[in-house]
Amino acid sequence: MSALTQRTAAAARRLATTSSTTSTLSRAAFTTTACHQKNPVEVAKDTLKTVDRKVSDKLVDGINIGTAYANKVKEVTSKVSKGKVTGKASELRGEVAGKASEVAGEAKGAASEAQGKARGIKDEVEGKAREVKGEVKEKLS
Repeated sequence: MSALTQRTAAAARRLATTSSTTSTLSRAAFTTTACHQKNPVEVAKDTLKTVDRKVSDKLVDGINIGTAYANKVKEVTSKVSKGKVTGKASELRGEVAGKASEVAGEAKGAASEAQGKARGIKDEVEGKAREVKGEVKEKLS
């Protein structure tokens, strides 16, 4: 049985055995509040989730841009094969290649930035953990 259940049962027994009908329980007999402070690990997890989300969004943007350009190239290529356009296809291929390398560079940059932030947060969390450990040892001594 949990402590809360035991206290409630004991209070109910006391009420049942008392002779007065106006007896009430003290409101301070038990509490049900919880501590909602985040520890350093939860803060680090939240930060890493945010960084991960930003990197994922950038990658999705890059994929969408690549898909749009690929569709454009297919469209232009079909026109070229039908004899409608000749120089435009090679121009668009160059654009697509340039944009693809640009998006890949952005994705790599975002990933390395995320890794750097993750390392920094990890170091910060480890430092906080050592600090808390030292404080606990100090209090126990």
